Amino acid sequence: MNKLILPVAIFVSVILAGKLAEHFGLEGSWKIGVLCLVAACVQIAVNRIQRSRQHKAQR
Repeated sequence: MNKLILPVAIFVSVILAGKLAEHFGLEGSWKIGVLCLVAACVQIAVNRIQRSRQHKAQR
């Protein structure tokens, strides 16, 4: 179950960011850049949350 959290979080956040990018009229490389940035930020955030939970569980 924990292995599915990251892909699902990235998928949902990229879909939402894509909808927002379309709403604001971003096109081409700007839209791709925003989607990549969102995916990277979500990956970092989820990894930090999972590491902190594992660290707390080991204590």
